[in-house]
Amino acid sequence: MVGAGLLGFLINTPIALYYMQGLNTTAVHGHGAMFGVYGMLGIGLMIFCLKGMAPHYQWNDRWMNRAFWCLNIGLAMMIVFALLPAGLWQTYNASLYGYWYARSAEFIHSPAMETLVWLRVPGDIVFAFGALALCIAIGGVYFGIREGFRGRAILKIK
Repeated sequence: MVGAGLLGFLINTPIALYYMQGLNTTAVHGHGAMFGVYGMLGIGLMIFCLKGMAPHYQWNDRWMNRAFWCLNIGLAMMIVFALLPAGLWQTYNASLYGYWYARSAEFIHSPAMETLVWLRVPGDIVFAFGALALCIAIGGVYFGIREGFRGRAILKIK
């Protein structure tokens, strides 16, 4: 809803296309829509399949919850703190000085834009913790690890 809907409509009206397409506003839409739709859908499909392959495995919901919240909060932080402000700053400058200026090396490497690039890092870190939590949860299925379980792996992959 947010990535493809809200952020997609932000950049796809005719006047916005003139000033915004190809700037960081496109990256905002791309990150939000691609991971928000296809990334989460792919993770959900993977978990659905794993639940079918290991029906007796008791999932560790703690790691799954951490993965869900960290992936979503990290993505939101990337968009809100870095990509959207950078895209709107580029759009403002494109409307004042021209599209060529908003895409120039002088503008991209300006102190304001460099700061916005670095403001993405906290969101990336939270997102990475989410990916790690997901790997731990999925690894638990493969190796049969869960709280209080000391037996052999439940899921056997040939």
